[in-house]
Amino acid sequence: MTEQTPAPAPTTQATPVAGPLTVREISADEAVETLLELGGSFLQTPAWGRAKAGWRRTHLGWFDASGRRVGAGLVLSRTIPRLSRSYAYLPEGPGLPWDVVATDPSAWIDPLVAWARSTKAFALRLGYPVVSRIWDREPVKKQVVDNGLLSFTSLPAAVDNPAARRLEAWLDRNQWLALGADGVAVGQPRLLCVVDLRDRTDADLLKGMNQQWRRNVKKAEKAGVQVRTVGPEGLDTFHALYVESAERDHFLPRPKAYFEVMANSFTSDGGRDGAASACFYEAHVDGDVLASALMIRFGRTFSYLYGGSTERNRDARASNALQWQAMRDAAAAGCEAYDFRGFNTSLGATSPLTGLLLFKLGAGADVVEMVGERELVLSRFWHFAFARAMAARIAINKRRNGARAAEDGADI
Repeated sequence: MTEQTPAPAPTTQATPVAGPLTVREISADEAVETLLELGGSFLQTPAWGRAKAGWRRTHLGWFDASGRRVGAGLVLSRTIPRLSRSYAYLPEGPGLPWDVVATDPSAWIDPLVAWARSTKAFALRLGYPVVSRIWDREPVKKQVVDNGLLSFTSLPAAVDNPAARRLEAWLDRNQWLALGADGVAVGQPRLLCVVDLRDRTDADLLKGMNQQWRRNVKKAEKAGVQVRTVGPEGLDTFHALYVESAERDHFLPRPKAYFEVMANSFTSDGGRDGAASACFYEAHVDGDVLASALMIRFGRTFSYLYGGSTERNRDARASNALQWQAMRDAAAAGCEAYDFRGFNTSLGATSPLTGLLLFKLGAGADVVEMVGERELVLSRFWHFAFARAMAARIAINKRRNGARAAEDGADI
Protein backbone atom coordinates (compact mmCIF):
# COMPACT_ATOMS: atom_id res chain seq x y z
CA MET A 1 0.00 0.00 0.00
CA THR A 2 1.32 3.46 -0.84
CA GLU A 3 2.16 5.41 2.28
CA GLN A 4 -0.90 5.01 4.55
CA THR A 5 -4.45 3.87 3.95
CA PRO A 6 -6.45 6.90 2.71
CA ALA A 7 -9.03 8.32 5.07
CA PRO A 8 -11.99 9.58 3.05
CA ALA A 9 -14.30 9.57 6.04
CA PRO A 10 -12.35 9.93 9.30
CA THR A 11 -14.16 8.67 12.37
CA THR A 12 -13.53 8.70 16.07
CA GLN A 13 -13.58 5.61 18.24
CA ALA A 14 -17.21 5.01 19.11
CA THR A 15 -18.23 4.54 22.73
CA PRO A 16 -20.51 1.57 23.54
CA VAL A 17 -24.13 2.12 22.50
CA ALA A 18 -26.95 1.27 24.86
CA GLY A 19 -29.50 -0.11 22.41
CA PRO A 20 -32.22 -0.19 21.10
CA LEU A 21 -31.85 2.85 18.86
CA THR A 22 -34.45 5.39 17.84
CA VAL A 23 -34.48 8.10 15.16
CA ARG A 24 -36.08 11.53 15.47
CA GLU A 25 -35.69 15.04 14.13
CA ILE A 26 -32.98 17.29 15.58
CA SER A 27 -31.78 20.84 14.99
CA ALA A 28 -29.21 21.79 12.36
CA ASP A 29 -26.69 22.71 15.05
CA GLU A 30 -27.09 19.34 16.76
CA ALA A 31 -26.56 17.61 13.43
CA VAL A 32 -23.33 19.50 12.73
CA GLU A 33 -22.00 18.70 16.20
CA THR A 34 -22.49 14.96 15.69
CA LEU A 35 -21.23 14.97 12.09
CA LEU A 36 -18.01 16.63 13.20
CA GLU A 37 -17.56 14.09 15.97
CA LEU A 38 -18.06 11.11 13.65
CA GLY A 39 -16.40 12.45 10.50
CA GLY A 40 -19.53 12.93 8.40
CA SER A 41 -19.63 14.26 4.85
CA PHE A 42 -20.20 17.89 3.81
CA LEU A 43 -23.15 16.46 1.84
CA GLN A 44 -24.88 15.86 5.18
CA THR A 45 -24.54 19.44 6.43
CA PRO A 46 -27.22 22.16 6.64
CA ALA A 47 -25.28 24.13 4.02
CA TRP A 48 -25.65 21.34 1.47
CA GLY A 49 -29.34 21.11 2.26
CA ARG A 50 -29.74 24.81 1.49
CA ALA A 51 -27.86 24.35 -1.77
CA LYS A 52 -30.34 21.74 -3.05
CA ALA A 53 -33.25 23.84 -4.25
CA GLY A 54 -36.45 21.87 -4.71
CA TRP A 55 -35.65 19.38 -1.93
CA ARG A 56 -37.09 19.49 1.58
CA ARG A 57 -34.43 18.98 4.24
CA THR A 58 -34.79 17.19 7.56
CA HIS A 59 -32.03 16.63 10.12
CA LEU A 60 -32.28 13.35 11.98
CA GLY A 61 -30.55 12.10 15.10
CA TRP A 62 -29.91 8.52 16.22
CA PHE A 63 -30.41 8.04 19.98
CA ASP A 64 -29.59 5.07 22.18
CA ALA A 65 -31.65 3.84 25.09
CA SER A 66 -29.95 6.27 27.46
CA GLY A 67 -30.98 9.24 25.29
CA ARG A 68 -27.45 9.89 24.02
CA ARG A 69 -27.20 11.11 20.44
CA VAL A 70 -24.96 8.65 18.57
CA GLY A 71 -25.52 9.62 14.94
CA ALA A 72 -26.94 12.30 12.64
CA GLY A 73 -27.99 12.66 9.04
CA LEU A 74 -29.57 14.96 6.49
CA VAL A 75 -32.58 13.64 4.59
CA LEU A 76 -33.38 15.38 1.32
CA SER A 77 -36.96 14.70 0.23
CA ARG A 78 -38.67 15.34 -3.08
CA THR A 79 -42.47 15.04 -3.12
CA ILE A 80 -44.63 13.90 -6.01
CA PRO A 81 -46.61 17.01 -7.07
CA ARG A 82 -50.02 17.31 -5.36
CA LEU A 83 -49.37 14.17 -3.32
CA SER A 84 -47.86 13.54 0.11
CA ARG A 85 -45.63 10.70 -1.10
CA SER A 86 -41.91 11.48 -1.21
CA TYR A 87 -38.51 10.16 -2.25
CA ALA A 88 -35.99 10.33 0.62
CA TYR A 89 -32.25 10.59 0.03
CA LEU A 90 -29.23 10.72 2.35
CA PRO A 91 -26.17 11.50 0.17
CA GLU A 92 -22.92 10.10 1.63
CA GLY A 93 -24.57 9.67 4.93
CA PRO A 94 -25.63 9.59 7.63
CA GLY A 95 -22.82 10.28 10.08
CA LEU A 96 -22.69 7.09 12.14
CA PRO A 97 -19.95 4.98 13.77
CA TRP A 98 -19.83 2.81 10.68
CA ASP A 99 -17.35 0.32 12.10
CA VAL A 100 -20.04 -0.48 14.70
CA VAL A 101 -22.91 -0.31 12.19
CA ALA A 102 -21.30 -2.99 10.02
CA THR A 103 -21.48 -5.48 12.89
CA ASP A 104 -25.29 -5.07 13.25
CA PRO A 105 -26.76 -2.99 10.40
CA SER A 106 -30.38 -3.74 11.32
CA ALA A 107 -30.06 -1.99 14.68
CA TRP A 108 -29.01 1.24 12.94
CA ILE A 109 -30.78 1.17 9.58
CA ASP A 110 -34.17 -0.27 10.54
CA PRO A 111 -35.10 2.79 12.69
CA LEU A 112 -34.36 5.02 9.67
CA VAL A 113 -36.57 2.85 7.47
CA ALA A 114 -39.35 3.06 10.06
CA TRP A 115 -39.04 6.86 10.11
CA ALA A 116 -39.18 6.96 6.28
CA ARG A 117 -42.34 4.85 6.25
CA SER A 118 -43.94 7.13 8.86
CA THR A 119 -43.37 10.13 6.58
CA LYS A 120 -44.95 8.32 3.57
CA ALA A 121 -41.69 7.97 1.69
CA PHE A 122 -42.09 5.53 -1.21
CA ALA A 123 -38.32 4.96 -1.49
CA LEU A 124 -35.23 5.52 0.62
CA ARG A 125 -31.83 6.10 -0.98
CA LEU A 126 -28.70 6.11 1.13
CA GLY A 127 -25.02 6.53 0.33
CA TYR A 128 -23.09 4.09 2.54
CA PRO A 129 -19.77 5.87 3.34
CA VAL A 130 -17.86 2.70 4.14
CA VAL A 131 -14.55 1.98 2.39
CA SER A 132 -14.86 -1.21 0.35
CA ARG A 133 -11.55 -1.44 -1.54
CA ILE A 134 -8.48 0.69 -2.19
CA TRP A 135 -6.04 0.39 -5.09
CA ASP A 136 -2.52 1.79 -5.26
CA ARG A 137 -2.16 4.58 -7.80
CA GLU A 138 0.74 3.24 -9.88
CA PRO A 139 -0.88 -0.05 -10.99
CA VAL A 140 -4.14 1.83 -11.65
CA LYS A 141 -2.41 4.38 -13.90
CA LYS A 142 -0.68 1.67 -15.95
CA GLN A 143 -3.85 -0.39 -16.29
CA VAL A 144 -5.95 2.62 -17.35
CA VAL A 145 -3.44 3.69 -19.99
CA ASP A 146 -3.00 0.15 -21.36
CA ASN A 147 -6.47 -1.36 -21.06
CA GLY A 148 -9.14 1.25 -20.41
CA LEU A 149 -10.70 3.15 -17.57
CA LEU A 150 -12.48 0.42 -15.61
CA SER A 151 -9.92 -2.33 -16.19
CA PHE A 152 -8.15 -1.56 -12.90
CA THR A 153 -11.07 -3.06 -10.93
CA SER A 154 -9.78 -6.49 -12.00
CA LEU A 155 -6.50 -5.82 -10.17
CA PRO A 156 -5.99 -7.10 -6.62
CA ALA A 157 -6.88 -4.34 -4.18
CA ALA A 158 -4.31 -3.13 -1.67
CA VAL A 159 -7.14 -2.94 0.88
CA ASP A 160 -10.23 -5.17 0.86
CA ASN A 161 -12.45 -4.37 3.82
CA PRO A 162 -14.22 -7.42 5.31
CA ALA A 163 -16.64 -5.13 7.18
CA ALA A 164 -17.81 -3.78 3.81
CA ARG A 165 -18.42 -7.33 2.57
CA ARG A 166 -20.60 -8.05 5.62
CA LEU A 167 -22.54 -4.82 5.15
CA GLU A 168 -23.07 -5.50 1.42
CA ALA A 169 -24.34 -9.01 2.19
CA TRP A 170 -26.85 -7.58 4.66
CA LEU A 171 -27.98 -4.96 2.13
CA ASP A 172 -28.49 -7.63 -0.53
CA ARG A 173 -30.51 -9.82 1.83
CA ASN A 174 -32.73 -6.89 2.78
CA GLN A 175 -33.44 -5.77 -0.81
CA TRP A 176 -31.33 -2.61 -0.83
CA LEU A 177 -30.64 -2.30 -4.56
CA ALA A 178 -27.18 -1.15 -5.67
CA LEU A 179 -27.08 2.01 -7.79
CA GLY A 180 -24.29 2.86 -10.21
CA ALA A 181 -23.12 -0.64 -11.09
CA ASP A 182 -19.40 -0.87 -11.93
CA GLY A 183 -18.86 2.62 -10.61
CA VAL A 184 -20.89 4.43 -13.28
CA ALA A 185 -21.97 7.79 -11.91
CA VAL A 186 -25.44 7.75 -10.36
CA GLY A 187 -25.85 10.43 -7.71
CA GLN A 188 -22.65 10.48 -5.69
CA PRO A 189 -19.61 8.60 -7.02
CA ARG A 190 -18.66 5.21 -5.59
CA LEU A 191 -15.05 5.49 -6.76
CA LEU A 192 -13.11 8.41 -5.29
CA CYS A 193 -9.57 9.74 -5.57
CA VAL A 194 -8.19 10.58 -2.13
CA VAL A 195 -4.83 11.87 -0.92
CA ASP A 196 -4.05 10.81 2.64
CA LEU A 197 -2.81 13.84 4.60
CA ARG A 198 -2.32 12.19 7.98
CA ASP A 199 1.10 12.95 9.46
CA ARG A 200 2.37 14.11 6.05
CA THR A 201 4.75 17.04 5.67
CA ASP A 202 4.94 19.15 2.51
CA ALA A 203 8.00 17.12 1.54
CA ASP A 204 6.04 13.89 2.03
CA LEU A 205 3.19 15.13 -0.15
CA LEU A 206 5.56 16.24 -2.88
CA LYS A 207 7.33 12.87 -2.76
CA GLY A 208 3.96 11.14 -3.20
CA MET A 209 3.44 12.85 -6.57
CA ASN A 210 4.76 11.44 -9.81
CA GLN A 211 7.72 12.99 -11.63
CA GLN A 212 5.57 14.94 -14.08
CA TRP A 213 3.61 16.54 -11.25
CA ARG A 214 6.77 17.55 -9.40
CA ARG A 215 8.19 19.05 -12.60
CA ASN A 216 4.99 21.00 -13.17
CA VAL A 217 5.03 22.37 -9.63
CA LYS A 218 8.55 23.66 -10.25
CA LYS A 219 7.52 25.13 -13.62
CA ALA A 220 4.68 26.99 -11.94
CA GLU A 221 7.05 28.45 -9.37
CA LYS A 222 9.46 29.62 -12.09
CA ALA A 223 6.57 31.11 -14.09
CA GLY A 224 5.55 33.21 -11.09
CA VAL A 225 2.20 31.54 -10.48
CA GLN A 226 0.56 32.73 -7.25
CA VAL A 227 -2.45 31.10 -5.59
CA ARG A 228 -5.06 32.95 -3.55
CA THR A 229 -8.46 32.19 -2.05
CA VAL A 230 -11.54 34.32 -2.65
CA GLY A 231 -15.18 34.17 -1.63
CA PRO A 232 -18.36 34.40 -3.74
CA GLU A 233 -16.81 37.32 -5.63
CA GLY A 234 -14.71 34.74 -7.46
CA LEU A 235 -17.77 33.14 -9.08
CA ASP A 236 -17.66 34.99 -12.40
CA THR A 237 -14.00 34.20 -13.01
CA PHE A 238 -14.45 30.59 -11.95
CA HIS A 239 -17.46 30.04 -14.19
CA ALA A 240 -15.80 31.57 -17.23
CA LEU A 241 -12.83 29.20 -16.87
CA TYR A 242 -15.12 26.27 -16.13
CA VAL A 243 -17.13 26.93 -19.31
CA GLU A 244 -13.90 27.22 -21.31
CA SER A 245 -12.85 23.82 -19.95
CA ALA A 246 -16.26 22.37 -20.87
CA GLU A 247 -15.89 23.52 -24.45
CA ARG A 248 -12.35 22.13 -24.63
CA ASP A 249 -13.21 18.75 -23.04
CA HIS A 250 -16.68 18.36 -24.56
CA PHE A 251 -18.97 18.23 -21.53
CA LEU A 252 -22.11 20.23 -20.81
CA PRO A 253 -21.35 22.84 -18.12
CA ARG A 254 -23.68 23.61 -15.27
CA PRO A 255 -25.18 27.11 -15.21
CA LYS A 256 -23.62 29.86 -13.12
CA ALA A 257 -26.70 29.98 -10.89
CA TYR A 258 -25.98 26.43 -9.69
CA PHE A 259 -22.58 27.45 -8.33
CA GLU A 260 -23.87 30.75 -6.97
CA VAL A 261 -26.42 28.97 -4.80
CA MET A 262 -23.79 26.46 -3.64
CA ALA A 263 -21.16 29.07 -2.78
CA ASN A 264 -23.65 31.28 -0.94
CA SER A 265 -25.11 28.31 0.98
CA PHE A 266 -21.73 27.43 2.43
CA THR A 267 -20.27 30.89 2.97
CA SER A 268 -23.35 32.03 4.89
CA ASP A 269 -22.20 29.78 7.76
CA GLY A 270 -18.57 30.83 7.48
CA GLY A 271 -18.40 32.48 10.88
CA ARG A 272 -19.82 29.57 12.85
CA ASP A 273 -17.58 27.10 14.64
CA GLY A 274 -17.31 23.82 12.80
CA ALA A 275 -19.43 24.94 9.87
CA ALA A 276 -18.69 23.67 6.39
CA SER A 277 -17.01 26.41 4.36
CA ALA A 278 -16.52 26.99 0.65
CA CYS A 279 -14.14 29.19 -1.29
CA PHE A 280 -12.64 29.59 -4.74
CA TYR A 281 -8.94 28.99 -5.25
CA GLU A 282 -7.41 31.10 -8.02
CA ALA A 283 -4.01 30.54 -9.63
CA HIS A 284 -2.79 33.66 -11.40
CA VAL A 285 0.26 35.31 -12.92
CA ASP A 286 0.36 39.05 -12.27
CA GLY A 287 -3.40 39.10 -11.73
CA ASP A 288 -4.28 37.08 -14.83
CA VAL A 289 -6.27 34.12 -13.44
CA LEU A 290 -5.36 30.95 -15.32
CA ALA A 291 -7.14 28.35 -13.17
CA SER A 292 -9.91 28.40 -10.58
CA ALA A 293 -11.55 25.73 -8.42
CA LEU A 294 -14.42 25.45 -5.96
CA MET A 295 -13.33 23.87 -2.67
CA ILE A 296 -15.27 22.83 0.44
CA ARG A 297 -13.85 22.01 3.84
CA PHE A 298 -15.82 20.22 6.55
CA GLY A 299 -14.28 18.68 9.62
CA ARG A 300 -11.13 16.77 8.70
CA THR A 301 -11.82 16.52 4.96
CA PHE A 302 -10.96 19.07 2.27
CA SER A 303 -12.83 18.49 -1.01
CA TYR A 304 -12.19 19.67 -4.56
CA LEU A 305 -15.55 19.91 -6.30
CA TYR A 306 -15.21 21.64 -9.67
CA GLY A 307 -12.45 23.40 -11.57
CA GLY A 308 -11.64 25.21 -14.77
CA SER A 309 -8.59 26.51 -16.58
CA THR A 310 -7.61 28.46 -19.67
CA GLU A 311 -5.30 27.67 -22.55
CA ARG A 312 -3.57 31.02 -22.00
CA ASN A 313 -0.05 30.63 -20.65
CA ARG A 314 -0.53 26.89 -20.44
CA ASP A 315 3.17 26.27 -19.78
CA ALA A 316 2.79 28.04 -16.42
CA ARG A 317 1.05 24.90 -15.09
CA ALA A 318 -1.43 26.89 -13.02
CA SER A 319 -3.72 23.93 -12.29
CA ASN A 320 -0.86 22.02 -10.67
CA ALA A 321 0.07 25.04 -8.57
CA LEU A 322 -3.54 25.49 -7.46
CA GLN A 323 -3.97 21.89 -6.29
CA TRP A 324 -0.54 21.84 -4.63
CA GLN A 325 -1.37 24.95 -2.60
CA ALA A 326 -4.79 23.59 -1.65
CA MET A 327 -3.27 20.32 -0.43
CA ARG A 328 -0.73 22.17 1.68
CA ASP A 329 -3.44 24.41 3.11
CA ALA A 330 -5.57 21.39 3.96
CA ALA A 331 -2.70 19.64 5.72
CA ALA A 332 -1.80 22.81 7.64
CA ALA A 333 -5.42 23.13 8.78
CA GLY A 334 -5.31 19.64 10.28
CA CYS A 335 -7.32 17.85 7.59
CA GLU A 336 -6.74 14.12 7.22
CA ALA A 337 -7.95 13.67 3.63
CA TYR A 338 -7.79 15.68 0.42
CA ASP A 339 -10.78 14.45 -1.56
CA PHE A 340 -10.50 14.88 -5.33
CA ARG A 341 -14.04 13.44 -5.55
CA GLY A 342 -14.96 10.89 -8.18
CA PHE A 343 -14.49 10.23 -11.85
CA ASN A 344 -16.86 9.17 -14.60
CA THR A 345 -16.19 5.49 -15.17
CA SER A 346 -18.51 5.35 -18.17
CA LEU A 347 -15.82 7.13 -20.21
CA GLY A 348 -13.48 5.33 -22.59
CA ALA A 349 -9.72 5.31 -22.16
CA THR A 350 -9.31 7.74 -25.04
CA SER A 351 -11.78 10.30 -23.68
CA PRO A 352 -10.32 13.74 -22.82
CA LEU A 353 -11.78 13.30 -19.33
CA THR A 354 -9.71 10.17 -18.71
CA GLY A 355 -6.85 12.63 -18.30
CA LEU A 356 -8.66 14.02 -15.26
CA LEU A 357 -8.29 10.70 -13.46
CA LEU A 358 -4.61 10.48 -14.38
CA PHE A 359 -4.16 14.07 -13.17
CA LYS A 360 -5.58 13.16 -9.75
CA LEU A 361 -3.53 9.99 -9.46
CA GLY A 362 -0.39 11.90 -10.41
CA ALA A 363 -1.04 14.26 -7.50
CA GLY A 364 -0.67 11.34 -5.10
CA ALA A 365 -4.26 10.12 -4.81
CA ASP A 366 -5.24 6.48 -4.44
CA VAL A 367 -8.50 5.08 -5.80
CA VAL A 368 -10.97 4.42 -2.98
CA GLU A 369 -14.15 2.43 -3.59
CA MET A 370 -17.04 3.00 -1.20
CA VAL A 371 -19.98 0.67 -0.60
CA GLY A 372 -21.89 3.51 -2.23
CA GLU A 373 -25.51 4.23 -2.97
CA ARG A 374 -28.33 1.79 -2.35
CA GLU A 375 -32.08 2.20 -2.73
CA LEU A 376 -34.87 0.55 -0.75
CA VAL A 377 -38.27 0.59 -2.45
CA LEU A 378 -41.03 1.03 0.14
CA SER A 379 -43.95 1.31 -2.30
CA ARG A 380 -43.56 -0.23 -5.74
CA PHE A 381 -46.59 1.60 -7.14
CA TRP A 382 -45.43 5.09 -6.21
CA HIS A 383 -41.82 4.29 -7.04
CA PHE A 384 -42.86 3.20 -10.55
CA ALA A 385 -44.94 6.36 -11.01
CA PHE A 386 -42.05 8.54 -9.84
CA ALA A 387 -39.55 6.73 -12.10
CA ARG A 388 -41.81 7.24 -15.12
CA ALA A 389 -42.16 10.94 -14.34
CA MET A 390 -38.41 11.38 -13.89
CA ALA A 391 -37.64 9.48 -17.11
CA ALA A 392 -39.98 11.79 -19.01
CA ARG A 393 -38.35 14.84 -17.44
CA ILE A 394 -34.84 13.61 -18.35
CA ALA A 395 -35.92 12.93 -21.93
CA ILE A 396 -37.27 16.46 -22.25
CA ASN A 397 -34.05 17.94 -20.83
CA LYS A 398 -31.93 15.85 -23.21
CA ARG A 399 -33.89 17.02 -26.20
CA ARG A 400 -33.57 20.58 -24.98
CA ASN A 401 -29.93 20.61 -23.86
CA GLY A 402 -28.23 17.48 -25.17
CA ALA A 403 -26.85 14.66 -23.05
CA ARG A 404 -24.76 15.74 -20.08
CA ALA A 405 -21.29 14.36 -19.52
CA ALA A 406 -20.47 15.21 -15.93
CA GLU A 407 -16.87 16.33 -15.74
CA ASP A 408 -16.12 14.66 -12.42
CA GLY A 409 -18.61 11.82 -12.58
CA ALA A 410 -20.40 13.23 -9.54
CA ASP A 411 -23.94 14.52 -9.81
CA ILE A 412 -23.65 16.92 -6.92
